[in-house]
Amino acid sequence: MAFVMPKAMAATSVPVPNDGALRRREVSAGRFAIYRFRGTRSSEREVAVLGELQAWLAARGLSVVDAMPVYGYFDPPWTPSVLRRNEVMLRISEPAVR
Repeated sequence: MAFVMPKAMAATSVPVPNDGALRRREVSAGRFAIYRFRGTRSSEREVAVLGELQAWLAARGLSVVDAMPVYGYFDPPWTPSVLRRNEVMLRISEPAVR
């Protein structure tokens, strides 16, 4: 689980987790390719949509910088699966300056 803090909030003002299993980390800005999908969360679905995103990137000659995908699940569990908005994200290289 992750929380996104506003850019205006200083890193020193972000609350310290009171559970040792939780940690804070800053993720640098970058360019991401994002694939939106619907449905419930499952490892099979994650593998399938990641493959679709990777195929889309390869077909366009775009380079993945970090192969570790980030999944976003935005809706509460009581939302019907057909209405759930999910995303898989991969960090890609910045385009060359022309």
